[in-house]
Amino acid sequence: MIVVLDPAPSVVRGPADLLAAIPYVLGYHPHDSVVVVFVTGEGRLTCGLSVGRQAPDEFIIAESSTAAARADAALAFVVYYGALSNRERIAGLAEALSMAVTVAACLLVDEGRYYCLNDECPCTPEHGAVLDPSRSVIAAEMTLRGRVALPSREHFDSVVAPDPDAQSRTAAALSRVPEQVSDAVAVVQTSLDIASAGDRLSDEQAAHLVVALSDNDGRSAAWQATTGEIWQHDLWLDMTRRVPPTCVATPANLAAWSAWRRREPALAWAALSQAVQAEPDNTLSHLIGLVLSSGINPATLPWPLTDGTDLEDLLQ
Repeated sequence: MIVVLDPAPSVVRGPADLLAAIPYVLGYHPHDSVVVVFVTGEGRLTCGLSVGRQAPDEFIIAESSTAAARADAALAFVVYYGALSNRERIAGLAEALSMAVTVAACLLVDEGRYYCLNDECPCTPEHGAVLDPSRSVIAAEMTLRGRVALPSREHFDSVVAPDPDAQSRTAAALSRVPEQVSDAVAVVQTSLDIASAGDRLSDEQAAHLVVALSDNDGRSAAWQATTGEIWQHDLWLDMTRRVPPTCVATPANLAAWSAWRRREPALAWAALSQAVQAEPDNTLSHLIGLVLSSGINPATLPWPLTDGTDLEDLLQ
């Protein structure tokens, strides 16, 4: 098995490498769950999904089949993180999923060992093989490219959690700046230039950016400019944590968009949840939620969109 991780040029050469890569594909180390990752006809691992082991088999198969179609996958790898006693159930799931996409391998990870559940597979003995991610270069390569693998999905809540001290400083700065700016787009561009140079916005600069993002033109300019670069990732996460709750919707939306562009769906959902909690009916959250739910590969979505393009039409 030789698979290239997308977008980074890392190469997966066997089950051990695949299992080392999965936490970086998802953004966290999975537990008690079924994970399915998808590979294109060009041999690129583009995306994956994780479903709790308590989910009904029919739901797991349906979600995986839909994701395979949206990813235009040629192959799928099914991995179960849980007790070895569930091996028959997981093998059955893989067999059912093979009706929608070719399942290249079905693996089970339990207590530091992994087992291949393919019939007569020679890749692991009956008692399994030791899983030692430190022996794979994947983790080091992903870390160098700014990818993270948190201990669990729940840890993403802490990544986007507010920083009360920073919020207080930003609120104080907001009280000293005008409620409107003369050129919101220019303020957004200046803020992006500061961040792209590797600098953190001062409290005053963050306050001006908050005001600019309250303007439709400023908000649109920020969204159109947000891709998956690491400095944008850092900027919008920082803004999400440091702005007052009444202002957090747009920075959190942009953090979600940046995370999705970076193929970090769990972080994207965590940030989007912050935005929706702050402002339930905002349009940008609705559009980003549609994209996250669509399963579309970020690389296939032209960005920024050309004038007159309707994002919702692209997702049909």
